[in-house]
Amino acid sequence: MFSLEMFENIAYIMAKHADGSIPYSPEEWLDEFNTFSIYQVLPKIIEFWGLNMKTDVEAKKLRATDREMTTDLFMLRCVQVGLSIRDLDLLTIGLVNEMFVESRNDEGADKYYSQIAGQAEFDAF
Repeated sequence: MFSLEMFENIAYIMAKHADGSIPYSPEEWLDEFNTFSIYQVLPKIIEFWGLNMKTDVEAKKLRATDREMTTDLFMLRCVQVGLSIRDLDLLTIGLVNEMFVESRNDEGADKYYSQIAGQAEFDAF
């Protein structure tokens, strides 16, 4: 609930900055909107998120990908990490992507991490 309120407040601040005529409080402003399912706007959110993630810095990934993030690909990633539609109400797009990346990292852990730290190494650290 906290993250939803924070998102609403950020959206309100951005809207108020762009248009000073909107209501004085976030609650009044939000009351002007009808409710809708997040899945109606998810494709556009993912598109904007993809544009926001572009960079001129060379990637440091072990394997590069040229795949554009689409709604279909996002839903596939959710299934691959075992998430249901209900789980998506509690997670952000970024968190789902991080979960997917970490699951792929775990699959190759033996290849990249030949020695895994034990209790003695943690104690020494």
